[in-house]
Amino acid sequence: MKERDLVKIRDDLQSPDKGYFLIRNFYGQDEVQHYLSYCQTFLENGPVIHDRINSDTIKDYVHPRSHDQVNRTTRIYQYLHNHQNSSVSSFLKKALDFRESIEQQWLSDDVYKSEKEKLQDYVIVTSYHGNHGMLPRHRDYSGPTTLPLIQFWVLLTEPEVDYKNGNIIIHTDNGESIYLERDFNLKSGDAVIFNKRLEHEVEPTREAGEGAQGRWTVLIGARAERDTASQVLYKKVRHSNLAHRLASWIKR
Repeated sequence: MKERDLVKIRDDLQSPDKGYFLIRNFYGQDEVQHYLSYCQTFLENGPVIHDRINSDTIKDYVHPRSHDQVNRTTRIYQYLHNHQNSSVSSFLKKALDFRESIEQQWLSDDVYKSEKEKLQDYVIVTSYHGNHGMLPRHRDYSGPTTLPLIQFWVLLTEPEVDYKNGNIIIHTDNGESIYLERDFNLKSGDAVIFNKRLEHEVEPTREAGEGAQGRWTVLIGARAERDTASQVLYKKVRHSNLAHRLASWIKR
C-alpha cells in the first residue's frame, strides 16, 4: 500500500462525512471459504460460554448473544494467541497488518497510543439467525482519543444469495446513514474499515431460501480491556453452558 493511499484512507476515516473506507476483494473467495468452513465447524463443536472474556490465555469459544429474549446471533470469539502459524493466523494477519499500517501515523499522539495499547485485540465471528438476526444501534468506543481506532469488518457470505436485508448501517458524524451492503453492492470478501466511535447497527436479516448459508461476518481486531484473573474465573463458572442450562431449568 502506497503512502498516498494510506493518506486517503486516514482522511476518509477522520472525515465527518464518512468515517469509513471500503476495500473491494480484500480476501479472495478461496480464502473466505476456507476460513468460513473452519468457523462453521467450530460453531458446531466448540465450547460455549455465555459472556465475553478478554484475557491473554482464554481459549476460543462460542457465545450465543442477543440483546433480548429472541435467539438472534451466535458469535465465535477468537484470540490471536490461539492461532500461530496456521491458515487462520494468515487470514487474520492480513487484516491486522493493513490496519497497523494505517494507525501507525497516529501513534505519536500519547492519548491515542495509550488507548491502543491498553485494549486487547480479538476477533468476533458472527452468524445471524434466520429471520431474527440483527444488532441494535450502538457504538463500540467512547473513550478519550478522537483519532480513529479502526474496526476491520469483512463480509463472509453473499447478500441476496445467502441472506436478504441485514445491512450493516453506519451512522456518520454528519447524520447520514449508510447501508453498506445495499449502497455499495458488497460481496463476500469485501472489507469495510470504520471508526470504532461511529454508531452502527445491523437491520433484521431475512432467510434467502434452501441451501443459503445465512449472514456471516467477521470483525478482525475488535478491542476491549482485559478482564482480571478473578473476572475470568467468575465468567467461566457463572456463564458456562452448564450453568446457563441449569439456570434455564430452574426458571421453568
